[in-house]
Amino acid sequence: MSSVSQPAEARTLLFVVGMHRSGTSALCAALRACGVTFGEQLLAPMAGVNDEGFWEDAEVVAANEALLSAAGAHWYSLALPGGEAGWPTAALAHFREQAGAILQRGFGPGRVQAVKDPRFCITLPLWLQACAERGVKAQVCTASRAPLEVAQSLQRRDGFPLGYGLRLDLAYRKALAPALPSGSLTVSFPELVEDPVKVMLRLAESVPLETGPNAVAMAVRGDLRHHSAPAASEPLTQPVLSAAELPALEACIERHYPTDAMLAECVTGFVTRGAQLTAVGDAHSLSLETIAAKDEDINALAAEHREALATIAERDQQIVDLDSRLQGTGEWLERALATIKERDAQVAELDRRLAEIGGLHSHALEVIAEKDREIADIYAVPVIGLALRGARRYRRQ
Repeated sequence: MSSVSQPAEARTLLFVVGMHRSGTSALCAALRACGVTFGEQLLAPMAGVNDEGFWEDAEVVAANEALLSAAGAHWYSLALPGGEAGWPTAALAHFREQAGAILQRGFGPGRVQAVKDPRFCITLPLWLQACAERGVKAQVCTASRAPLEVAQSLQRRDGFPLGYGLRLDLAYRKALAPALPSGSLTVSFPELVEDPVKVMLRLAESVPLETGPNAVAMAVRGDLRHHSAPAASEPLTQPVLSAAELPALEACIERHYPTDAMLAECVTGFVTRGAQLTAVGDAHSLSLETIAAKDEDINALAAEHREALATIAERDQQIVDLDSRLQGTGEWLERALATIKERDAQVAELDRRLAEIGGLHSHALEVIAEKDREIADIYAVPVIGLALRGARRYRRQ
């Protein structure tokens, strides 16, 4: 569910500004614990980079990155566009249109809303101008960290040589310094990690925060500071530096990390990365060959599978035909059995009748035998018997 933004005059928009890896994400987590809202279009957390989340609005980042790209720069460029004249006219007009729409929809329902992007170090004047044009009350809070710690974190995350990371941090500081309005707030990253409650109470004096000590303490993890610069007085290890101290920082970087050495390290890194990419490419080519071989195997298996399916379909049809034939045979068998049953009944009836006839035949034979005996007795009588036998022969003639 999207939140309903408040009218411009009823809210304060806090710009959280600072170089990459300078603690802006930790500051945002603490601000969130104090009731500040960031909207619902935040970039997703990235394991190993910002596990707790970037707290960056996706549309804001896209608008800033598009403007930098139009000027031929990126977030990692040492040569950054300076002033309004450094931006292409068409890109600047499109950016202002985007910024106006983003500011109009706001960043959540909070009385204090916040927006964070390290690229604000370069584009902040344009955003503040857009706020002024739309009557949005804006405040700026910078997160600052020792340049050497920033460079060490960039080396860990992006593989930048320390000399390059230090110069990139310096470029961001130089771009931001003249753009900061009076009354801007500053937070030291080491102080924020060590005592977040104290830091937020100080900010609450200038921004209407809802400070809750327990919530703030839980929001900022104590193990966020993976790199710490050794205690020293030179600018490389100082968490907060003024604009007046930047020339000294630049000289210190050149003294400890000369440009020639940095370029040589970059070249070495490029060569090493190139060799790694070549190895990855070779492995990729080998993988493609293996995949192609597997594809051929799969295609062969697919052909066999299709043939098997065709055979199965043929067998299924044969089974259907056989079932049909068996069904016909069954009907024929039923008729044959009925006929046999009928014939069996007829035979049984015939046997019964024959049995009755057999009984009559036996009786007739007995009667005939009795008559034969009587005739024999008659023939045995003298004179009469002789006369009867003579008459019998006469009838036969």
